[in-house]
Amino acid sequence: MQLFYYKDEVGNFGDDLNPWLWPKLLPDFFNDDSSELLVGIGTLLNHRLPNDKTLHIVGSGVGYGQLPAVTDKWKVHAVRGPYSAKALDLDPSTVVTDSALLLRNVMEPTHKENGDIGFMPHYLSCRSADWENIAEACGFRFISPEWSVDKVFAEMAQCRLMLTEAMHGAIVADALRLPWKAVILGDHVNQVKWQDWLSTVDMQYQPESVPNYFYSAGTSSVNAIKDEVKRQLQSVGFGKSWYKPKPRNSSAKVRSDVCSQLSAIANSAQGELSGEAIQNQLILRLNQSLDALQA
Repeated sequence: MQLFYYKDEVGNFGDDLNPWLWPKLLPDFFNDDSSELLVGIGTLLNHRLPNDKTLHIVGSGVGYGQLPAVTDKWKVHAVRGPYSAKALDLDPSTVVTDSALLLRNVMEPTHKENGDIGFMPHYLSCRSADWENIAEACGFRFISPEWSVDKVFAEMAQCRLMLTEAMHGAIVADALRLPWKAVILGDHVNQVKWQDWLSTVDMQYQPESVPNYFYSAGTSSVNAIKDEVKRQLQSVGFGKSWYKPKPRNSSAKVRSDVCSQLSAIANSAQGELSGEAIQNQLILRLNQSLDALQA
């Protein structure tokens, strides 16, 4: 069997958990045989799944792309949440939770009661603004979802609270019993997949939003002029088929407002955690899925 997961060219923490975690959970289990695939952590249940292979679904969910056709080649051990099960017309008994919770099989919960405030944007936010500099200005510990899994874990262990736009920042923090608070920094956040997971731990998605902020230091003056011309033409109905130009760089005032609001969120947030009893029950069910997979 082989692992099936999304491989971002730069790196994305949630996706990169797959090659880090599954070999630890299932040592000597994977090989070069691609006729069977383990579909694990991520929003992977879409039209990109191969339809000519046996697919073992363990904790994945829907949310991106077109819905796939569920065939007799699917072996559904667990899905991420009730939205995923309903969208694919699966039996409700397949609903467990996101399989990143299986971290608890290989890691002990750890954080610092008097540690830092961690700040993890969505990976797309990291590519649209200088969030590391903003985090530093706010006094936060910046944690990039583009870093290696080991580095992210090491940084999270130094925190007492996580402000996270990345869903797997919250899922991992919750698994490791590190209080977290969801934030929204842009319009690319998939709220459905958040609630799909949160429904399994009896919680609601209640993020705090800050003003949209964009800053690209690497845009040349020529490209900036081209982008502005595109904006002007598209605003009056021309070039509807063109790619959207990059947004204008945000003003210093917007940057200041973003910093102020993030600091206010951090100061007021108690942090969220799922119930320990719920988490233990879900870990048990995921481990039963692992047993079924190996059988």
